[in-house]
Amino acid sequence: MAFYVAAMIAILILPVLLVLAASFQGGLEASFGSRRWTLEAYRAIPPAYWDALWFTVRIAFCSTVLALLIAVLAAWGLVRGRLRERRLVSHLVVLPDAVPSITLGVALLGLFIPLGLSNSFTGTLLALTALSLSMGLRFAEALIGNVPEEMEQAAVTMGAGRFTAFVTVLLPVLAPGLTIAALFLFVHNLVAFELLLFISGPNATPISVRLFTDIVDRGVLPQAIAMSAILVYIAIAFYTLVVVTVGVRYVAGSALTRKG
Repeated sequence: MAFYVAAMIAILILPVLLVLAASFQGGLEASFGSRRWTLEAYRAIPPAYWDALWFTVRIAFCSTVLALLIAVLAAWGLVRGRLRERRLVSHLVVLPDAVPSITLGVALLGLFIPLGLSNSFTGTLLALTALSLSMGLRFAEALIGNVPEEMEQAAVTMGAGRFTAFVTVLLPVLAPGLTIAALFLFVHNLVAFELLLFISGPNATPISVRLFTDIVDRGVLPQAIAMSAILVYIAIAFYTLVVVTVGVRYVAGSALTRKG
């Protein structure tokens, strides 16, 4: 069992470690041996990469917040409302995950061009939000379903409205779990590629698309590897922030576990 766990961790971690090592060695032939490690690749990152990264971080953050706002309210209505159509709605929302991202990208391109939303911040925001709703709704439904409804009913019997009970009673209980959901959604949106390849342009270029086009045109340059490593650093930083803020036990499991 220990060998199985070690092998699984190695399969997951080794590619990431190789990218990080390659970023300090200036090429894909990275090793953990005696090769010289430098910061030259990081210094060579062009301003266009930093602009694309800042655009990606902003769009990933905004789409994560928007998707969770919609998903939490929708899940609250589906779970607490006991709608007969809940199962149908849940299945419909999962459809974007079942459809290949390339197909979804072509469909959105055909929709966005007449509306003037292609190659724009708004269009990219809407695309990533739509892509995130499925995961966000699944998180929110599971979290709300595990919270006893009696907690909200107690607030209602004491004079609070349904929405007031939702904001003051349910949301604080869901907060740790929603933080974990936000982490997954943010990282997912940070590295989204196929969908954005079709609707991005000079005015709205995510870093994944920028790296892809440069690698196709010029090959795998050291600065591209360094920027890929920076994306890994950002993901690790957000994960660490969540762990420090809400506690390891929340990351590992329950939204109802109290931090000790």
